[in-house]
Amino acid sequence: MELITPRLRLRPLTKNDWQLFKRLNQNPDVMAYVAEIQVQQALKSLFDERCTRWQKQTDAWLTLVIERVDTEECIGLHGFKSFSDKPNIAELGFMLCPTQQGYGFAFEASKAVIDYAFLHQGYDTLLATVTVGNNASEQLLNKLGFTVFQVIKQNYQIGGQIFDDLQLTLHNPHR
Repeated sequence: MELITPRLRLRPLTKNDWQLFKRLNQNPDVMAYVAEIQVQQALKSLFDERCTRWQKQTDAWLTLVIERVDTEECIGLHGFKSFSDKPNIAELGFMLCPTQQGYGFAFEASKAVIDYAFLHQGYDTLLATVTVGNNASEQLLNKLGFTVFQVIKQNYQIGGQIFDDLQLTLHNPHR
């Protein structure tokens, strides 16, 4: 499975992508509104879990590598996570290298992933959780058509600071 856009190729994460995964997940700028930076052993376990063959009926992430078509450079990760108890809903998530932000790559990749989730996997709804303060991600999701479903007060702690989370939804427009 592979998704192609005018400037990007999205393909499943493989064992060869460890350096990209590690670089993104250990970058303080990338992780500022995502989660605590994990020690390498825990991160490697997460990576191995993400490399397993994805199945819609599980609580697992479909993790895709975002590659630029022109340079073949791997610039980020994208995908969604199913909920086994809510088979028609998935959570969208993405990370992009800071040097690649601001060029529309996250929007282009997100459109492709959203279309795949709705048209080929049959989801009714996509969710996204954004830590308050992550304005770029919130703006991107709004541009993609997501709307705020709820604000969860004091929901997440990163670096000793407690944050509110926004939960946003996007319903399948093809239904």
